[in-house]
Amino acid sequence: MRVGTVIELALAAAVCGCAGNQTTVGSSVGEAPAESAASASSREEQASAAGGGASPPAPLAASTDASQSEPEPPPPPDPAVVKALVEKTGEAPSLDNPLHLRLEVTPRPAGELWLLAVVNRGTEPANVLFDLRRLTLSLEAPEPAKPRPKWQKKPAPVVCKLPEGFGGRLLDEPTRTLAPGEGLVQTFDPRLYCISSAGDSLLATGQRVTAKLGFAPKPPRVVWMHGKRTEVPAQQSAPFIAEPVAPEPTSAGPVASKVEPELDPRVKQLAANELTLTPDLMGTEAEEDPTLPLQLRLVRGSDSANERGTTAVVEVKAKQKSQLYFRRELVSYTVHGPEGISECDPQPDDRAPDRQAYVTLGVGQSVKATSLLTELCPKYTFGRPGLYLVSARLDAVRSGAEFGLAAFTGRLESRREALVRIRTGDLPALPPPEPLLVKVGQ
Repeated sequence: MRVGTVIELALAAAVCGCAGNQTTVGSSVGEAPAESAASASSREEQASAAGGGASPPAPLAASTDASQSEPEPPPPPDPAVVKALVEKTGEAPSLDNPLHLRLEVTPRPAGELWLLAVVNRGTEPANVLFDLRRLTLSLEAPEPAKPRPKWQKKPAPVVCKLPEGFGGRLLDEPTRTLAPGEGLVQTFDPRLYCISSAGDSLLATGQRVTAKLGFAPKPPRVVWMHGKRTEVPAQQSAPFIAEPVAPEPTSAGPVASKVEPELDPRVKQLAANELTLTPDLMGTEAEEDPTLPLQLRLVRGSDSANERGTTAVVEVKAKQKSQLYFRRELVSYTVHGPEGISECDPQPDDRAPDRQAYVTLGVGQSVKATSLLTELCPKYTFGRPGLYLVSARLDAVRSGAEFGLAAFTGRLESRREALVRIRTGDLPALPPPEPLLVKVGQ
């Protein structure tokens, strides 16, 4: 396995570089290589010459060939950002652990991957299960400007995590040993974790974010001592996110496997210091063309088990009174996924224009349509687990002059990308590259 500095959005396809300018560009999924296309064309010509007609298409084979091509990794993170993140692990933690392993996260501007680091700030080596499929992000809403009534409860934090089984089995990767001063750095897309069932990002300006890596520990036990209520650590059981390197057996006998909870050095979960999402981290939606009378928006994406359930909802809204020939088959999509960019174009509309397909929209009025993306996109466009960014385009070419209309003609493009998350997929997850090994002070 090659050494890399970033992780795909699929993170075991779990984290991939499909965010903004981090996208890797490759062949569209389902598109055969040039050599295969040339061979197929030659076979068709031979078949035609023999009187047998053209050979049938083989989209499945083309998709298989495309799925076997390994996409190029996204560019490595800025070394200065990595160094600052490693130095950040030296700050006083909000919650320490016996091994003094530190978890920290650096958020990046909208469209860029975030960075995560686990650094051994202790004096003894430790075995770490470095698997970002066990990463959770706790989102706490900002305090309202107006004080909350005493009777009103504080909203519970939203916990973002990957679905169970995402990207394959957990705990199937060997642990990594970190010597004192060593650490691991990985990139990830927080939207892969924080996504609603409607395909909307749950991240918002002002939220306080706490990252945790590992397994939820058992809560402390409550005991009464001398008439006072006291909490004592509970006995934890495997799996653990980190453990001390096992000592060598001695002549005195094997090392005891059971440890008192108060003295147990094993770590169930690492917690990072809290961070706040500022406006520059969230970004803003691109401005619309003020000269166009209509606006195309992607209202929602989807969170689906596989590509058969992927949908997108588009809306055309009028900024001034307009007429439009609108059918959902006229909307095309561009998909940025773990394997690159795919175009999803509708079939040519050869039907005679229907007068009822022309809609008149007053100012502020809109028309919506839901597209099943598998009907428009090449097979396996959404085949692998991961995060996909979808943008839409509408080419209006019919003015309705034959009906005495003056409908809008031209191109409308969505300024907002919709999110589509595939939880399991029909194709295996892309293996993540190796995390970046760093050392304190270097």
